[in-house]
Amino acid sequence: MSIMILHDKTNNNWNSQGLGPLHEAMNPKVTRERNGSYELTFSYPVKGVLFKKLVVGRWIVADAGPSQSAKAQKFEIAEITKPKKGIVTVYCEHYSYQLLRSIVKLGSKFENINAQTALNQLKTQMEPKGDFTFYSDVTTRSSLDFSDPSKFNNAQEVLGGVQGSILDNFGGEYLFNNNQVRLLANAGIERNVIIAYGKNLTDISQEESIENTFTSVYGWAKLDGEDEQVITLPETYLDSKYVNHYTQRRIQMVDFSDKKPKNVSALREMVKSYIKTNKIGIPKVSIKTSYVDLASSVIDEELKHLEELDLCDWVTVLFNELEIHTSAQIIKTVWNVSLDKFDSLGLGETATNMSKVLSESQLETNKLIDKVTWLEEAQKEASNLLNNPGKGHVVIYPSFADPQEILIMDTKDVNTAKNVWKWNAGGLGFSSTGYKGTYALAMTNNGAIVADRMTTGTLRAIQIIGVTITGSTIISESGSYKMFLNSGQLRNYVNSILRTSLDPYSFNVYDGNGIKMMALDSSGVNINKKGSTNLLGYLGRGRDAVSGKEEIAINVEPGNIGSYSVRSSSSATTYTRQFAVSSAGAHIGTLNMGGAYVGGAGRINNAYLYNTGVSSAFTVYNNVPVNFYSNLNMNGYSITNQSDMRLKENIEPTVINGIEETKKLKFYDFNRKQNYKNRDAKLQPSKKRELGLLAQESSFLLAEDKVEEEHYLSLDTSKQIMLNSLTNKQLIEKVEQLENKLNIKQKGRRKTQTRKGRKWRTKH
Repeated sequence: MSIMILHDKTNNNWNSQGLGPLHEAMNPKVTRERNGSYELTFSYPVKGVLFKKLVVGRWIVADAGPSQSAKAQKFEIAEITKPKKGIVTVYCEHYSYQLLRSIVKLGSKFENINAQTALNQLKTQMEPKGDFTFYSDVTTRSSLDFSDPSKFNNAQEVLGGVQGSILDNFGGEYLFNNNQVRLLANAGIERNVIIAYGKNLTDISQEESIENTFTSVYGWAKLDGEDEQVITLPETYLDSKYVNHYTQRRIQMVDFSDKKPKNVSALREMVKSYIKTNKIGIPKVSIKTSYVDLASSVIDEELKHLEELDLCDWVTVLFNELEIHTSAQIIKTVWNVSLDKFDSLGLGETATNMSKVLSESQLETNKLIDKVTWLEEAQKEASNLLNNPGKGHVVIYPSFADPQEILIMDTKDVNTAKNVWKWNAGGLGFSSTGYKGTYALAMTNNGAIVADRMTTGTLRAIQIIGVTITGSTIISESGSYKMFLNSGQLRNYVNSILRTSLDPYSFNVYDGNGIKMMALDSSGVNINKKGSTNLLGYLGRGRDAVSGKEEIAINVEPGNIGSYSVRSSSSATTYTRQFAVSSAGAHIGTLNMGGAYVGGAGRINNAYLYNTGVSSAFTVYNNVPVNFYSNLNMNGYSITNQSDMRLKENIEPTVINGIEETKKLKFYDFNRKQNYKNRDAKLQPSKKRELGLLAQESSFLLAEDKVEEEHYLSLDTSKQIMLNSLTNKQLIEKVEQLENKLNIKQKGRRKTQTRKGRKWRTKH
């Protein structure tokens, strides 16, 4: 349960309790629509604690949904109704509505910019600017015009809702988080939720949608010609793959005359394409439901995912009675602030922005108007010339007795006339250089037309050679394939779906649903996610920051993986991923360091080194353990440790009694435990019987640096070696002392023997 907080108009600490919590608010609800309204309403008693502080212009902080971007949203009180039975209704507008009260200054027209640049220009042009921030990941390039003050009444209209707005030109979905305005290619995500329509979920509009769904298409077309022959399919109609899900066929008649099919086969392909593109047989989703009803309609195992839903997310709708499923987007939410849950959700197919429709319609209309105007002007010009020809002379040449030509001239005499129309058995032509001059305009009896200017509505030709065509649309089509060349852009369609486009700035490739997959432009090759306009990564140019050298860069967007895969053989059906890069780092399956292609035979396989050496230096850094599970063969070389005096300090003679410390050591015979620290067969210790010490009983030799992740005690073998050497040295010193004592005694005995003149036999 969350509580709304009332704040003053200005100088707010939004994280504080403000003027106080609205505990007595009743039925507080936040309504959000995709690219639409964002409003809060609630009721409040006139005897409530904060009633007198509820003033238009003050602010309320409340949650608008379950996601982080919907938490603690700011709403301005816009209207308070008159009390009715001691209760008032309060209407509030989201913080983003302040854009309605920001004007847009006269500015420039920006061409071929991305959505982020367009938003940046909006921030520059709007007054007051407020504290708004703008962000977009939409990669579409289009235009934005601030040069006409009549286009936009406020900053909100620049964002969307009118022709020429950012939403209109660039597309996307807005996400408003207080002062943050984000235009995203996809504001929602695909949720793992399947709504079973017909389980407990019913809706009149949905029932109507099902009833009005067609299963089949009857296609027809009028062929060009005077008789206007009509062609249809010999099978009459074509069914969608869902036809058997319905109790009876529902056939839609569709006129394909404008597509000009050449024959029945072409018409059949058009009908098939229409069925696929328009999802014939799948009901249009339009569901307005309470949250309770929605929960009862969700597939049981997906119930736990229901609370993850939010505005603009996508779900799967299953029509049980039809055994058909389709996808639908959440286009409207009503959030109960006090209960922290949705009251209702609205699901449906994403509606095209009206301004976009108007824009495209207007564009096509303008093109048609331009064509019609062009032709009309030409007709007017021709009519004016013919209706007002000036003074002329009609001459039968050479005479009435021998009429061979009709001449229309500016004089009666063929010798003096300059402007001459000549009509004879060879054709009709006009010369501005006299009777015997050059006829630059002519229609001859061999079927040729010569002209430096032609104005026509429809021109049919077999071949056009050596011309420049300006201001026209060139269409090339064959069956389901169609190509348009218009306004400097080349577009290719398959079954009326855009598949490629080429303009002066980029080459674009689209999938079977008309969604951009790839773009080649000055920045490189941009690749989008499957079925989305969200960028997956790109291949482009980069520059090394240290060396300054240019590089070819392969870049992957956050959360995705860049990989290199190879098919093992021509018969293999899948590619094996050999190299992958993610935010966690680079991952290599098998790294052959050399091999048949470049020489050598070393490799790294799943972090294991094979037949690999180090040519110069191999370094293990401080406190990094090195574990061996095999004998260390030095091949006659030594293990060394740097012992130069210059590397040491605080040097003093040792006071350690090596003999005493060695005497404390207790030696044991033992075997090492198997499968104790690790069950990997490659990481098991030797199974041989060993002689050694126990760390717990050899405190003097304990290693000071422990491997924290293991927590096992270790012995310092270097210290043990030094202890052995010290012990040996001290033992040698004791032996030498004993030898010296024995030598002194033996010398004394020999002197005594000499004095007495006796020989002494040594007694053993």
